Amino acid sequence: MVGLMSLKVTDLSQARAKREDSLVTLKREPLTVICQVSNVRAEAEAHRQIGFSDAFTFAELHRVLEVSFGLPDEDSPWHFYEHRDARGCRIDPEHQVSEFLWKEGDQVDYVWGLWDFSLVVAEIYPRDTGTPEALCVGGSGSFLVPFDLTAINAELTGQETIDEVLNIVVPPVRAIIERTKLFDFVPLLQALDLERPESTDNADTSRAGLDSLPREVTSEGQDAFWSMTLGLSCMGGHELTNSVAEATMEALGWVADDGASLSGEEIRELCAASLEELAAMGAYGADALAPVDRLDIYRALLRR
Repeated sequence: MVGLMSLKVTDLSQARAKREDSLVTLKREPLTVICQVSNVRAEAEAHRQIGFSDAFTFAELHRVLEVSFGLPDEDSPWHFYEHRDARGCRIDPEHQVSEFLWKEGDQVDYVWGLWDFSLVVAEIYPRDTGTPEALCVGGSGSFLVPFDLTAINAELTGQETIDEVLNIVVPPVRAIIERTKLFDFVPLLQALDLERPESTDNADTSRAGLDSLPREVTSEGQDAFWSMTLGLSCMGGHELTNSVAEATMEALGWVADDGASLSGEEIRELCAASLEELAAMGAYGADALAPVDRLDIYRALLRR
């Protein structure tokens, strides 16, 4: 007979420790959900395209919808429901959005008072620490107040966040945003993550060139440069860059000699010397660097 002392005895504490060391922890990637939200009534329609963190609870999403649609500030009953042919089960407002809206085409229904809304996922993409928690990216129609994208996003962003972002941008850009009330730029500046360190190999060389900008000496030329820089930072191509710069210069009150709005090409001409310097650094023009390297230069240019 084999003695008990000769048997191989397992140390339970060691086994538990070994098991815990072998466990794989799965970390879910944070995502941004873009939803098409619609309210269709016999007499009118209202639509919004809204982006928000999938870590939101439905209670937090409720506030985003109230702000985005300008719903009255009153104690009306509201609920979310699973989408079915008939009305589905009511969703606990403390549940996370990601439990129900996690792929394109997913839908939930939202009821506020007597109004019904459908929320359909249009896109989902990864988010990082610089991505705004919630943003209205477009829309049409309204209820009690006209649709005002800038005002909606200012309220969604919150004054505290607006102040934090404006405190880290260069004074001329802060002044442009405050003069024009174009607070739509705040989410863009958030997404740029201005405090991220530069990673380009020629950071020192770029810094020396950036410190010389803008080259223009007139107020119009300097405003043109910063308007164009904000447009370039959107990373959306020539047409979008022009559109952003045109809207900014118009909001600043600059016009052509004939009183017409300045075109994107005219704005580029107003700050041609500065754009030439950006091109030499690889941040502009046909020989521009890769997008990630251009973003490093734009961050360095825009931050205080």
